[in-house]
Amino acid sequence: MNKKIKTAALAGLSALALASCSSTNKIAKEDNATKPNSYMDTDAKYLILSNDQRATINKGNEFAVNLFKTQIDMQSKVISPLSVSYLMGMLANGADGDTQKEILASLGVGDVTLQTLNESYRALLNSTATADKQTTINIANYIAADKHFQLKSDFRNTVGKMYDAGVESLDFSSSKAVDKINQWCSKQTNGMIPKIVDRLSASDVAVLMNAIYFEGTWETPFEKELTKEENFRGYTRDIKRVQMMHQEDNFSYLNNNTFEAVTLPYGNRTYNMTVLLPKEGVSIEEMMKQLDAQKIGSLYRDMEKCVVDLKLPKFTTSTEVVLNDAISKLGAPSIFTGAANFKNMSDASIFISKMLQKAKIEVSEEGTKAAAITAGMVAMTALNPDEPRHVKFHANRPFVYIITERQTGAIFFIGQYLGE
Repeated sequence: MNKKIKTAALAGLSALALASCSSTNKIAKEDNATKPNSYMDTDAKYLILSNDQRATINKGNEFAVNLFKTQIDMQSKVISPLSVSYLMGMLANGADGDTQKEILASLGVGDVTLQTLNESYRALLNSTATADKQTTINIANYIAADKHFQLKSDFRNTVGKMYDAGVESLDFSSSKAVDKINQWCSKQTNGMIPKIVDRLSASDVAVLMNAIYFEGTWETPFEKELTKEENFRGYTRDIKRVQMMHQEDNFSYLNNNTFEAVTLPYGNRTYNMTVLLPKEGVSIEEMMKQLDAQKIGSLYRDMEKCVVDLKLPKFTTSTEVVLNDAISKLGAPSIFTGAANFKNMSDASIFISKMLQKAKIEVSEEGTKAAAITAGMVAMTALNPDEPRHVKFHANRPFVYIITERQTGAIFFIGQYLGE
C-alpha cells in the first residue's frame, strides 16, 4: 500500500540574488503548540503531531544532516534521508537486542521507544497528506519476500499498520521477481527511478524498500524567457556554463559570516526550498561542519523578508549510493554482518547484505521534482523598517539544497550542486 501525500519542501540551492530586506521584517515564529493524537488522527488542514512525535522527527533530522555529511565530495548529488529513515524504521521493528539499539541510536532516537518512532512515522504519513493541495508527495513502503522465506506475522502486521507497507511473496529464482520489484519502484516515483536492482543473489530472501516522490510548483514560477546560459564557478576554478533561471520577488533571506540563504516557497507556502550558498572561499564541507539539525531548523526564524534578484541554476542531478559504510559509521554496523539479530522479523539467521539508494532531482522554472528509492537487501547469514534593504545572492558556485516540511522540519532530500 502507499499513501499519497501532498507536500512541498525546503532545499538549499545555488542561486544569484539581489535583494532588499528590512531588519524589522524578521520572520514571525511559528506557534509551537501541538496536541496529542493517535496514529490514526489526521487533521484536514494542519500537520498535527504530538509533542513526542514532533521531538522524534526533530531528533531524526540530526541523522539526516549526519548522513549528508558522509556523502560530501567533489560531485553533485542528492539523497533522501527520510527515505533511509523509513527503511531503518522497518528494520528496527524486525530487529532485537543490540541490533535494534544500534539502529535506533544511528537514527538519533536512541532514547525513544520503538512504539513512539512507529507512531511518529505513521503520523507523518497521515498528516502530510493534506498539507498542500498544490504539491504532491507519495511515500510508500514495500517488502518483497521469497516464497520460501517466512516473515513473522507480528512483523508483517506492524509494518503494515504503522508504515503502510505492502508485503508480497515472490519467486526469487525467477527474473519476474526483479521485474516486479522494479515496476513498483517506477510506479511509486512516477518513472523517475525506473529500477533499483538488476538481479537478486542466491542468498537474498527479501527486499525492504521505501519510495518517496515529490513534485512542487513554485509559488512564483521563473519566466522561461529569462533563463540564460551563464557562468558557474566550480571548486577547481573551472568555469562551467549552466542554464541560469532569473526572477525578482519577495523572499526570505539570511546572511551571516559563513553563508547566505534564500527560501523559495512552493504551492501554499507550507513547504519551501532553501538555498545555502557558502561565502567566497568557504567550501560546502566547511560550511556543513558549522551546521547541525538544530541550526538548520532555526534558519527560517532568523530570516528577513527581502526583495531578491534571484538567479538559480536549472539542473538535474541523479545519485546512486551504497549506504553500508555510511550507516555503519553512524552507529549501526552489526546489521551488515552475521552478528545481526533480526529475530523479530524471522526465525532464520539473516542480515542486510546491501543498503542502497537511488535519488533524482529536477529543478526548473516551474518547480521541483524529486524521487528516491531506498532498498535493504535481506540475505541469510539597519535600514528604514518600511524599506527592505537590497542584497545580492548569486548561486554561481557550489551549494547545498535541502527539501523539508516546514512545521516538523523533516528533511526529505538533501544534496549539493557543483555545476554539472
